[in-house]
Amino acid sequence: MVCGRCGRVFDETKQDYCGYCRTVHTPKGEPIRDLKGILKYITDKFGSDTLLNQKLTDALIADFFPKENQARRLCFVALYDGCAKKLYAVREKPFEVRCAAAAGCIKSLRDEIGLKGRIAAEAVEAVGCAVGCEISFKKSEILPASETESKKNITDAAEQYSLGRHFDRIRDYEKALYWFESAALQDYGEAEYYMGSYRLEGRGGVLDVNSAREWFVRAAENGVAQAIYMMGYFYAEGIACELDEDKAFDCFMKAAKKGCADASEMISLCYENGVHVTKNSELARKWKKYTGIGDFPSEETEAPEPIPDDGEELYQSARRCLAEKDAEGAAMFYKRAAEAGHARAQCSYGKCLYTGNGVAKDPAEAFRWFKLSADSGLNIAQYNLGVMYLKGVYVPKDTEQAKHYFALAAKNGHEDAAKILKKLR
Repeated sequence: MVCGRCGRVFDETKQDYCGYCRTVHTPKGEPIRDLKGILKYITDKFGSDTLLNQKLTDALIADFFPKENQARRLCFVALYDGCAKKLYAVREKPFEVRCAAAAGCIKSLRDEIGLKGRIAAEAVEAVGCAVGCEISFKKSEILPASETESKKNITDAAEQYSLGRHFDRIRDYEKALYWFESAALQDYGEAEYYMGSYRLEGRGGVLDVNSAREWFVRAAENGVAQAIYMMGYFYAEGIACELDEDKAFDCFMKAAKKGCADASEMISLCYENGVHVTKNSELARKWKKYTGIGDFPSEETEAPEPIPDDGEELYQSARRCLAEKDAEGAAMFYKRAAEAGHARAQCSYGKCLYTGNGVAKDPAEAFRWFKLSADSGLNIAQYNLGVMYLKGVYVPKDTEQAKHYFALAAKNGHEDAAKILKKLR
């Protein structure tokens, strides 16, 4: 089967998802990316009552649809206030009763969360379909950005981004910056890229290359190809970071494989001039024509290995749970990311266990996760081990071991560790 997202071929008899971009497909070969399809897949696989547990549903979507962040965020909002439970309870009731319950869910999403009515209706319909509650609503037409801007309480990141693009097109950069920043603060990748561009070029009144790089990094983490290309540009020129040609070329390659034309052009120039790679005019020609569809130009004959799960998606899910003050959800995602080998998640999960935030307090397990993270070179984990040895938490008091870990943390840039180490000496 040919993947409808990245264009690569995978064996649908062994798995229903592409091993390269992790996109799940229907038996007909169509990629599942919308909320309705995602929820149907989850309920078909685990039962319709799965949606009654919001955290479990969110965890399953993170596992099976790690790239569909926007649909996942909308799902998390759609299950707000027991939406699935209300629709599940009336699924066998008359049509009028089902629609009345659904209308109540839409009103709750619209009035209490600020979700646009049309989007709220689509989200509730998707949940209703997944739990076996047939409902339908007549939806109004999508308003143009200029009309939507006058509405109050616009909190949906996609709408905020749309408004930013509208004001960007008419060159009202101050308003565009306001809406891009609103969406970017909700972890909306494309908006984060525009924030980087605005800070880099000074549009909207603020020129700050350090801030620009931070926004590009965040957008790159969300898979925005143009942001990954800009990361390469920063590394290549040494802007707001150390000049690093290896990292620059790596970023250009990643962005080019995602279909970024600027990155493909840059890779083409590298092969044409023999910069960073062996000169190869044939590969230069192929990269110049590459559009991001199909296998990328390469001297290798074997297919590339599937993208490994490094736990980053789960780690970001944990951070979003913390922002929503969901300590249990954050601990659950930190644990799963830690088990995938994510060093920062290992340290964060260790802290959850150390403080009892979201999980039962367990200093022994906390020590184990801090140790794994510290062995990866993370300074905060090394600092935490130093504190545990200094105070005698779970382990016997041992000043020499404490000094050892404080020294490692200080060497890796941890200022508090350096201060404590100075006092101990």
